[in-house]
Amino acid sequence: MNSDSGASSGGRDASTARARGRGVRVRVASEDWGSITYEAVSTGPDGTAVVQRYRCVLPRTLALRRLRLTYVVGLWHSTGKAVCNHVRRVIPPVLSAADEAARQDVALVAAALVEAERRPVCGATVENLTVYTVQRAQDWQSF
Repeated sequence: MNSDSGASSGGRDASTARARGRGVRVRVASEDWGSITYEAVSTGPDGTAVVQRYRCVLPRTLALRRLRLTYVVGLWHSTGKAVCNHVRRVIPPVLSAADEAARQDVALVAAALVEAERRPVCGATVENLTVYTVQRAQDWQSF
């Protein structure tokens, strides 16, 4: 059983408290500039997985700030006879970090995301990925 909620059931704090009361870990399932989706996965009474998600819509000013601070990170690695490219949008973990520190942070986060998502498919690891670009998302122009 899956359930997505917006502002129902008392909000994020109530959802988090219920999940933690049952011993379930709450994690960030996805995020973009305007919202963050939290997820808790537990086992139902019949043994099936129960996924509960709560989408927290951010205030417009915070969403625009996150957009200005988001980076596009391009990475590549060799897969034998071919080259494999990956691009990720990353919001720096520390929003108040200086530009150079933020660029290093987002490159590391992007490499970790690529490894977690693509290692079984193409063999991408943090060690074999090379960063070829780190640009602010608002300045990004595709080739």
